[in-house]
Amino acid sequence: MKFLLLSLYLATCRADDFSQAAGQIFSNILPNLISNAATGGQQGSTTNTFQQIGTVVGGVVDYAKKKSYEDMLKQIQDSTSDEDLLRLSEEMFNADVNNAYNYIQVNLQGKTSSMTKTDEAPSPLLNVPETVWNGPTIRPFVALFDNYHKNIIRPEFVTPNEETEQVTFINTIMATGPIRSLMAFLVNKGLTQMNDYNEQVQLLKKIWFTKYARHWSGLCKCSCAFENVFMAELKSDQVLGLHSWLFFAKRELDNKANYLGYMDKLDLSGKGIILKQHSILSGTKDAPDVNMFVGTSPELETALYTVCFMARPDRPCRLRYNNVAFTVQTKTLKSENTILIDTAYPMIG
Repeated sequence: MKFLLLSLYLATCRADDFSQAAGQIFSNILPNLISNAATGGQQGSTTNTFQQIGTVVGGVVDYAKKKSYEDMLKQIQDSTSDEDLLRLSEEMFNADVNNAYNYIQVNLQGKTSSMTKTDEAPSPLLNVPETVWNGPTIRPFVALFDNYHKNIIRPEFVTPNEETEQVTFINTIMATGPIRSLMAFLVNKGLTQMNDYNEQVQLLKKIWFTKYARHWSGLCKCSCAFENVFMAELKSDQVLGLHSWLFFAKRELDNKANYLGYMDKLDLSGKGIILKQHSILSGTKDAPDVNMFVGTSPELETALYTVCFMARPDRPCRLRYNNVAFTVQTKTLKSENTILIDTAYPMIG
């Protein structure tokens, strides 16, 4: 009965007060529980009582330490310095063993601007060998591309197979260096629940695959962060997203992307480039100002965008690799009071 009362009382407390409540109740009930067990003459009952108390209170304390999603975002924003982000981005790049930059061919060709549709690049931008498409994290990443409709007002429903593909992708990148660096960083910033593998998976799934409605699409939950950042969406004739070089390369292979030329580029010391370019999709859809990493792995981009979303939402997130400075810009939206990624992309400078 006393444990039932304990549970009922704790259920009425705010999560932030659980540790204090548990301590108070522990002090109040411990003498009575021990006294009752001792006078009852039951062998081992006192030991069992201690074990029961320890289990209940331990669970309460663990629950109290588990922060809500909103609290996690706030804690990372408040506790992350600019120097933290510079160190972390260096670490993530150094851990990017699945980097493909040295295995692909990048044909920059002529320079252009966002204002002209003159084709200054007669050849495709990217030549990606089959061995790259079969990369350990690229293959499950690309498998997600056919799960989405490009029209942002067309309803989408996640099938069991598509959900399996999401989890497969997350589980695959969870074992990689950039994501391990991300999770260690979150733990070191006080998010101790990120020591739990399932919590890590759920965080990435929530951030990247939660379906939401954009304000102009009414009630249709037709978008998610993964679709916008790593693929492309269409709003009438306007192209949204298109920040993944792998998705763009697939569009080129399918003759659904015409690269017109580049506006600017930044070399990332042999680990890739940041490219600002102009392209036309599906024959008529203009993408006049496209920013993307080229050659980097899906896990590195996911890790960089995730930490910038958490630490520097809606503002420049200044990063660095091998003394080359660059920026990641994130934009957020709120869906049913949950803050999520609207889009994210790299910027030069």
